[in-house]
Amino acid sequence: MANNISNSSTSKTEDLEHIESNNTRSIRLVENFLVIWLDSNINETSDEYHHAANQLQHYVNTIQLASDQTEYIDLIKNTKDVKVFIIVSGTFGIDLADVMQVTPQIYCVYVYCAEKKHHEEWAKHHQIIKGVFTDIETICDALRRDVRRVNNDLIPISILQSTSSDQFDQLFACSLILKEFLINSACEQQEKNNFMKFCRSQHRGNSYQSNIIKKYQAKPKKLTPIQWYTRECFLYSMLNRALRLYDIEILTQIKFFVQEVNEQIQKIYSQSDQQHPQTVYHGQNITNDLLSKLQKNKKSLISFNTFLMANMDENLTLDLLQQSQNDPNLIAVLFKIAVDRSKSSYPFIILDEFDYYQDSDRYVLFSLNTTFQIENIEQINEQLWEVRLILAKDTNKKLNTIKEWIETKFRELDSILRFGKIMIDIGKTDKAEEFYKFLLENSDEEDKDALAYIHRKLGFIKDQKNELDAAYTHYMESYRIRLDSVLEDDPRLCKIYAGIGAVQRKQGRHDRALGYFNKVLDIHKNISKPNPSVLAFCLYNIGLIFYQQKKYEKARKNFEKALRNQNDVLSCNRDLLTNIHSSLSMVFNDLGEYQKAMEHAQQALEIATSIIESNNERIEIYQKSINQLKEKISEQ
Repeated sequence: MANNISNSSTSKTEDLEHIESNNTRSIRLVENFLVIWLDSNINETSDEYHHAANQLQHYVNTIQLASDQTEYIDLIKNTKDVKVFIIVSGTFGIDLADVMQVTPQIYCVYVYCAEKKHHEEWAKHHQIIKGVFTDIETICDALRRDVRRVNNDLIPISILQSTSSDQFDQLFACSLILKEFLINSACEQQEKNNFMKFCRSQHRGNSYQSNIIKKYQAKPKKLTPIQWYTRECFLYSMLNRALRLYDIEILTQIKFFVQEVNEQIQKIYSQSDQQHPQTVYHGQNITNDLLSKLQKNKKSLISFNTFLMANMDENLTLDLLQQSQNDPNLIAVLFKIAVDRSKSSYPFIILDEFDYYQDSDRYVLFSLNTTFQIENIEQINEQLWEVRLILAKDTNKKLNTIKEWIETKFRELDSILRFGKIMIDIGKTDKAEEFYKFLLENSDEEDKDALAYIHRKLGFIKDQKNELDAAYTHYMESYRIRLDSVLEDDPRLCKIYAGIGAVQRKQGRHDRALGYFNKVLDIHKNISKPNPSVLAFCLYNIGLIFYQQKKYEKARKNFEKALRNQNDVLSCNRDLLTNIHSSLSMVFNDLGEYQKAMEHAQQALEIATSIIESNNERIEIYQKSINQLKEKISEQ
């Protein structure tokens, strides 16, 4: 804290409950950012500090305090999925500026001191330092602008990859599945009540946001949904963080608000005869990886996973974009968006009188997850790229193809269950586990099918994380629930048997595991439409058992059967396919057939490289195997 903040002592009030000391970090973050305030002279009970904290909380809900470098480092290490604004005293700023410059979580630093000229001398050499300030009001002015920039740069973007791989298709499909769930799911009053209770608890101690929450709860219709959204209060912050992190618990509760905003946009759009602009503009700082994907996917599809606000003024957008270039690892991109109502039914509106602030800046607001087509991308200069987009046409073949793929792959699942399944498919097992645990806690005890399904999925996730006892418990609970309504040879038990078998194999209980896998194979002999994915999984695991027993020919035959079944699946499990090829490579190597081993190792590497969440260590193992096989082949 700055030296001009007094140390006079008063009793601590509830308004400071959201100002966290180093000993209270259990709070759940509901925004994309927080403030860490580092100063050895912090007096949390002073009136002046209380005033400063209340001013800051107009813009940032969570403020964490550190009185020395050790506490500061500890806070930074425990910070993830969030951008950090640092308020630091001049003395600590001098000591830590170089470290702060290369700390990825930090967005910017405000030096708060009494000796402005002295500290400006060293501060000007560090790009991450926003300025040197002597009063909290000017810090708040800067913070307000920087909060907007952070929210803007963290808008999640999904790109449909234009290759034969379906991995990016699945990631893009995830945004479509989430949109379908948010827009079309029924809303229960209890969900809204739970959300408001959650909001009150998370903003307890933030008097500014708490008052807004009270006003919203008492008279939600005093403002329109769009006005509540563009006010950029707790609703805006919580929704956009939840969309970015796929926080299904919050999204389930806030979907009523998503629907209200989306429906208002649709209503205004359908009734409007506004002269809409031909082109609007959105500036965003993105990663090199995302820029590379944009370059590789011209004419493909892109979606901003939010209610995108685009400016009607190109020069203003460029100015704001240049002002926000704070991170040398990010690239500034100007999205030029051509809008034509005659070719696309995606709704959008000119905000004007619908905007809460109704300021001079003119914006267009698009409906949730509007999809665009990438027309062109070019570099304007060393600091700026330009991407031209058009609204995706209703007849867009790629968009309709992926929608059909979703319906085919997930036809047996409700929209909410589709979300968990695709989280597993794209490798986000931790997020999938959170999702299924949330469903389990909120499921109807009478809905036996849902409970059995959730326990089976949790069993699979625990197996993937090698928590075998927990996996076995979930699978057996799924089996117990199912057995209340079906016989032991019912095909609906096959995935449960396969899961239990996989756990038993990993636990070294090979005979028991083979019993479960063979039970699945026997059931499939008597059904008209066998499930090739389940068969491939069981045959692969049987092959692993024989391989561990050094029965290489039996292992090979089962791996090859597994491969044939997996190749019969329209949208195959690429992770399983990688494992099958890798296992065939190992068994051919042990059989001395090095050329065949090489072919399968190369296929395993190719597929693994195309999977977004592939483990780099795993890829290195495949590459090492290929190099070793090349040596063996050359020595033959």
